[in-house]
Amino acid sequence: MAIRLSQYYGLPEQQWSCRVAAEFAGKVPEVIAPLVASDGEAAFLWQGQPITVWPFVMGAPLDRQNPVERRQAARLLARLHISARAFPSLGEGVPPEPDDSEAQRLFPDRELDQWLRSWPGHNGDEPVGWMHRDFFPGNVLCRDGRIVGVVDWDEVEWGPLINELAWSVWEFGKSPAGDALDLDHAREFLSEYQRAGGPVRPSDALIPLIRARLRSGIAFWRRVNAADPVEDQAAVAAFAALRQVRLDVERRSTSAPLLSTPLT
Repeated sequence: MAIRLSQYYGLPEQQWSCRVAAEFAGKVPEVIAPLVASDGEAAFLWQGQPITVWPFVMGAPLDRQNPVERRQAARLLARLHISARAFPSLGEGVPPEPDDSEAQRLFPDRELDQWLRSWPGHNGDEPVGWMHRDFFPGNVLCRDGRIVGVVDWDEVEWGPLINELAWSVWEFGKSPAGDALDLDHAREFLSEYQRAGGPVRPSDALIPLIRARLRSGIAFWRRVNAADPVEDQAAVAAFAALRQVRLDVERRSTSAPLLSTPLT
Protein backbone atom coordinates (compact mmCIF):
# COMPACT_ATOMS: atom_id res chain seq x y z
CA MET A 1 0.00 0.00 0.00
CA ALA A 2 0.99 3.61 -0.49
CA ILE A 3 0.20 6.17 2.22
CA ARG A 4 0.02 9.81 1.15
CA LEU A 5 0.13 12.87 3.38
CA SER A 6 -1.17 16.06 1.79
CA GLN A 7 0.88 19.21 2.41
CA TYR A 8 -1.11 21.76 0.46
CA TYR A 9 -4.76 20.62 0.61
CA GLY A 10 -7.30 20.26 3.43
CA LEU A 11 -9.46 17.27 4.31
CA PRO A 12 -12.56 18.31 2.28
CA GLU A 13 -10.44 18.81 -0.84
CA GLN A 14 -8.77 15.44 -0.37
CA GLN A 15 -12.07 13.66 0.15
CA TRP A 16 -13.44 15.19 -3.01
CA SER A 17 -10.36 14.38 -5.10
CA CYS A 18 -10.57 10.75 -3.92
CA ARG A 19 -14.20 10.56 -5.05
CA VAL A 20 -13.25 11.86 -8.48
CA ALA A 21 -10.34 9.41 -8.73
CA ALA A 22 -12.67 6.54 -7.82
CA GLU A 23 -15.11 7.57 -10.57
CA PHE A 24 -12.31 7.69 -13.14
CA ALA A 25 -11.07 4.29 -11.97
CA GLY A 26 -14.44 2.82 -12.89
CA LYS A 27 -13.98 3.95 -16.50
CA VAL A 28 -10.21 4.00 -17.13
CA PRO A 29 -8.31 0.89 -15.95
CA GLU A 30 -5.00 2.73 -15.49
CA VAL A 31 -6.50 5.00 -12.83
CA ILE A 32 -5.84 3.80 -9.30
CA ALA A 33 -8.75 4.19 -6.87
CA PRO A 34 -8.04 4.96 -3.20
CA LEU A 35 -8.93 2.58 -0.39
CA VAL A 36 -12.14 3.57 1.40
CA ALA A 37 -12.78 3.33 5.16
CA SER A 38 -15.96 2.03 6.80
CA ASP A 39 -17.43 5.55 6.84
CA GLY A 40 -17.26 5.67 3.05
CA GLU A 41 -14.45 8.23 2.93
CA ALA A 42 -10.95 7.71 1.57
CA ALA A 43 -9.28 10.62 3.40
CA PHE A 44 -8.88 11.11 7.14
CA LEU A 45 -6.89 13.32 9.48
CA TRP A 46 -3.71 12.26 11.26
CA GLN A 47 -2.07 14.84 13.49
CA GLY A 48 -4.07 17.51 11.73
CA GLN A 49 -3.05 16.56 8.17
CA PRO A 50 -5.07 14.66 5.54
CA ILE A 51 -4.00 11.07 4.88
CA THR A 52 -5.05 8.82 2.00
CA VAL A 53 -4.20 5.16 1.38
CA TRP A 54 -3.80 3.69 -2.10
CA PRO A 55 -2.99 0.28 -3.59
CA PHE A 56 0.71 0.06 -4.38
CA VAL A 57 1.50 -0.03 -8.09
CA MET A 58 4.81 -1.48 -9.24
CA GLY A 59 6.10 0.80 -11.97
CA ALA A 60 8.54 3.54 -12.92
CA PRO A 61 7.74 7.13 -13.91
CA LEU A 62 7.12 7.50 -17.63
CA ASP A 63 10.16 8.43 -19.68
CA ARG A 64 9.18 11.49 -21.72
CA GLN A 65 12.06 10.76 -24.11
CA ASN A 66 10.57 7.36 -24.93
CA PRO A 67 8.29 7.88 -27.96
CA VAL A 68 6.22 4.73 -27.29
CA GLU A 69 5.45 5.77 -23.72
CA ARG A 70 4.85 9.37 -24.76
CA ARG A 71 2.27 8.32 -27.34
CA GLN A 72 0.58 6.05 -24.82
CA ALA A 73 0.28 9.01 -22.44
CA ALA A 74 -1.42 11.11 -25.13
CA ARG A 75 -3.94 8.36 -25.84
CA LEU A 76 -4.55 7.87 -22.13
CA LEU A 77 -5.23 11.58 -21.67
CA ALA A 78 -7.76 11.39 -24.50
CA ARG A 79 -9.56 8.53 -22.72
CA LEU A 80 -9.53 10.46 -19.45
CA HIS A 81 -11.06 13.47 -21.20
CA ILE A 82 -13.70 11.35 -22.91
CA SER A 83 -14.68 10.08 -19.44
CA ALA A 84 -14.28 13.45 -17.76
CA ARG A 85 -17.77 14.85 -18.22
CA ALA A 86 -20.04 15.06 -15.19
CA PHE A 87 -20.10 11.76 -13.33
CA PRO A 88 -23.66 10.95 -12.17
CA SER A 89 -22.59 10.67 -8.54
CA LEU A 90 -20.69 13.97 -8.58
CA GLY A 91 -22.45 16.20 -11.08
CA GLU A 92 -20.69 19.25 -12.41
CA GLY A 93 -18.11 21.15 -10.44
CA VAL A 94 -17.30 24.83 -10.10
CA PRO A 95 -14.14 26.10 -11.80
CA PRO A 96 -11.78 27.63 -9.24
CA GLU A 97 -10.96 31.31 -9.30
CA PRO A 98 -7.22 31.35 -8.61
CA ASP A 99 -5.51 34.50 -7.49
CA ASP A 100 -2.59 35.02 -9.88
CA SER A 101 -1.74 38.50 -8.64
CA GLU A 102 1.56 37.32 -7.18
CA ALA A 103 2.55 35.61 -10.43
CA GLN A 104 1.60 38.71 -12.41
CA ARG A 105 3.67 40.86 -10.10
CA LEU A 106 6.72 38.60 -10.42
CA PHE A 107 6.45 38.29 -14.21
CA PRO A 108 4.51 41.19 -15.73
CA ASP A 109 3.17 40.35 -19.18
CA ARG A 110 0.45 42.72 -20.31
CA GLU A 111 -0.22 40.83 -23.54
CA LEU A 112 -0.72 37.52 -21.71
CA ASP A 113 -2.92 39.08 -19.04
CA GLN A 114 -5.12 40.72 -21.65
CA TRP A 115 -5.41 37.44 -23.56
CA LEU A 116 -6.42 35.56 -20.40
CA ARG A 117 -9.13 38.11 -19.60
CA SER A 118 -10.63 37.88 -23.09
CA TRP A 119 -10.17 34.14 -23.68
CA PRO A 120 -13.54 32.69 -24.86
CA GLY A 121 -12.80 29.43 -23.01
CA HIS A 122 -13.96 31.11 -19.83
CA ASN A 123 -17.44 31.43 -21.32
CA GLY A 124 -18.16 27.79 -22.13
CA ASP A 125 -16.60 27.68 -25.58
CA GLU A 126 -14.43 24.69 -24.60
CA PRO A 127 -15.38 21.17 -23.45
CA VAL A 128 -15.38 21.04 -19.65
CA GLY A 129 -15.04 18.20 -17.16
CA TRP A 130 -13.04 16.78 -14.29
CA MET A 131 -9.25 16.92 -14.64
CA HIS A 132 -6.37 15.20 -12.92
CA ARG A 133 -4.55 18.51 -13.44
CA ASP A 134 -1.11 17.10 -12.54
CA PHE A 135 -0.87 14.72 -15.50
CA PHE A 136 2.89 14.60 -16.05
CA PRO A 137 5.49 11.80 -16.40
CA GLY A 138 6.12 11.55 -12.65
CA ASN A 139 2.47 10.64 -12.02
CA VAL A 140 2.19 8.17 -14.90
CA LEU A 141 3.72 4.79 -13.99
CA CYS A 142 4.97 2.32 -16.60
CA ARG A 143 5.98 -1.33 -16.44
CA ASP A 144 7.13 -3.58 -19.28
CA GLY A 145 6.56 -0.87 -21.86
CA ARG A 146 3.02 0.09 -20.95
CA ILE A 147 1.25 2.47 -18.59
CA VAL A 148 -0.03 0.72 -15.47
CA GLY A 149 -1.06 3.58 -13.21
CA VAL A 150 -2.04 7.22 -12.93
CA VAL A 151 -1.37 8.43 -9.39
CA ASP A 152 -1.47 11.59 -7.23
CA TRP A 153 -4.98 12.98 -7.60
CA ASP A 154 -4.48 15.85 -5.13
CA GLU A 155 -5.07 18.60 -7.69
CA VAL A 156 -8.39 17.42 -9.14
CA GLU A 157 -10.29 20.29 -10.73
CA TRP A 158 -13.37 21.01 -12.84
CA GLY A 159 -12.98 23.31 -15.82
CA PRO A 160 -12.07 23.62 -19.50
CA LEU A 161 -10.21 20.45 -20.48
CA ILE A 162 -7.93 22.43 -22.76
CA ASN A 163 -6.14 23.61 -19.62
CA GLU A 164 -5.01 20.05 -18.96
CA LEU A 165 -4.22 19.35 -22.61
CA ALA A 166 -2.04 22.47 -22.72
CA TRP A 167 -0.10 21.53 -19.60
CA SER A 168 0.30 17.93 -20.76
CA VAL A 169 1.69 19.12 -24.10
CA TRP A 170 4.29 21.00 -22.09
CA GLU A 171 5.07 18.24 -19.60
CA PHE A 172 5.42 15.52 -22.22
CA GLY A 173 6.96 17.74 -24.87
CA LYS A 174 9.46 19.91 -23.04
CA SER A 175 13.19 19.67 -23.56
CA PRO A 176 15.34 17.61 -21.16
CA ALA A 177 16.47 20.84 -19.50
CA GLY A 178 12.88 22.01 -19.12
CA ASP A 179 13.58 25.41 -20.64
CA ALA A 180 11.98 24.97 -24.08
CA LEU A 181 9.27 23.05 -25.92
CA ASP A 182 10.35 20.29 -28.30
CA LEU A 183 8.00 21.05 -31.18
CA ASP A 184 8.23 17.58 -32.71
CA HIS A 185 7.27 15.94 -29.42
CA ALA A 186 4.47 18.42 -28.84
CA ARG A 187 3.14 17.84 -32.36
CA GLU A 188 3.26 14.09 -31.87
CA PHE A 189 1.43 14.32 -28.53
CA LEU A 190 -1.38 16.39 -30.02
CA SER A 191 -1.71 14.06 -33.01
CA GLU A 192 -2.01 10.98 -30.79
CA TYR A 193 -4.53 12.74 -28.56
CA GLN A 194 -6.70 13.56 -31.56
CA ARG A 195 -6.41 10.08 -33.08
CA ALA A 196 -7.60 8.61 -29.77
CA GLY A 197 -10.74 10.76 -29.92
CA GLY A 198 -9.73 13.44 -27.43
CA PRO A 199 -12.61 15.95 -27.22
CA VAL A 200 -10.45 19.08 -27.09
CA ARG A 201 -9.55 20.65 -30.41
CA PRO A 202 -5.97 21.95 -30.35
CA SER A 203 -5.82 25.68 -30.95
CA ASP A 204 -3.59 28.69 -30.56
CA ALA A 205 -4.82 28.91 -26.97
CA LEU A 206 -2.42 26.16 -25.89
CA ILE A 207 0.74 28.26 -25.71
CA PRO A 208 -0.64 31.14 -23.61
CA LEU A 209 -2.28 28.60 -21.30
CA ILE A 210 1.08 26.87 -20.86
CA ARG A 211 2.76 30.19 -20.13
CA ALA A 212 0.10 31.14 -17.60
CA ARG A 213 0.50 27.81 -15.78
CA LEU A 214 4.29 28.12 -15.82
CA ARG A 215 4.08 31.57 -14.27
CA SER A 216 1.63 30.45 -11.59
CA GLY A 217 3.78 27.44 -10.77
CA ILE A 218 6.92 29.50 -10.34
CA ALA A 219 5.10 31.84 -7.97
CA PHE A 220 3.59 28.96 -5.97
CA TRP A 221 6.81 27.05 -5.36
CA ARG A 222 8.61 30.23 -4.39
CA ARG A 223 5.82 31.17 -1.99
CA VAL A 224 6.00 27.81 -0.16
CA ASN A 225 9.83 27.95 -0.15
CA ALA A 226 10.06 24.69 -2.09
CA ALA A 227 11.41 25.91 -5.42
CA ASP A 228 14.25 23.87 -6.88
CA PRO A 229 16.80 26.45 -8.18
CA VAL A 230 17.52 24.56 -11.41
CA GLU A 231 13.85 23.88 -12.19
CA ASP A 232 12.91 27.44 -11.25
CA GLN A 233 15.50 28.89 -13.62
CA ALA A 234 14.39 26.56 -16.42
CA ALA A 235 10.73 27.51 -15.93
CA VAL A 236 11.57 31.21 -16.05
CA ALA A 237 13.51 30.67 -19.29
CA ALA A 238 10.63 28.66 -20.76
CA PHE A 239 8.09 31.33 -19.84
CA ALA A 240 10.11 33.84 -21.85
CA ALA A 241 10.96 31.53 -24.76
CA LEU A 242 7.39 30.36 -25.30
CA ARG A 243 6.33 33.91 -26.06
CA GLN A 244 7.82 33.32 -29.51
CA VAL A 245 6.03 30.01 -30.14
CA ARG A 246 2.70 29.86 -31.94
CA LEU A 247 0.28 27.18 -33.04
CA ASP A 248 -0.25 27.17 -36.77
CA VAL A 249 -3.97 26.48 -36.74
CA GLU A 250 -4.56 27.36 -40.39
CA ARG A 251 -2.26 24.63 -41.67
CA ARG A 252 -3.26 22.06 -39.04
CA SER A 253 -4.93 18.89 -40.24
CA THR A 254 -6.97 16.69 -37.92
CA SER A 255 -4.24 14.08 -37.96
CA ALA A 256 -1.19 16.30 -37.68
CA PRO A 257 -1.46 19.51 -35.70
CA LEU A 258 1.43 21.80 -36.42
CA LEU A 259 3.48 23.97 -34.13
CA SER A 260 5.76 26.63 -35.45
CA THR A 261 7.87 29.55 -34.37
CA PRO A 262 7.50 32.92 -36.09
CA LEU A 263 10.14 33.96 -38.56
CA THR A 264 10.70 37.25 -36.80
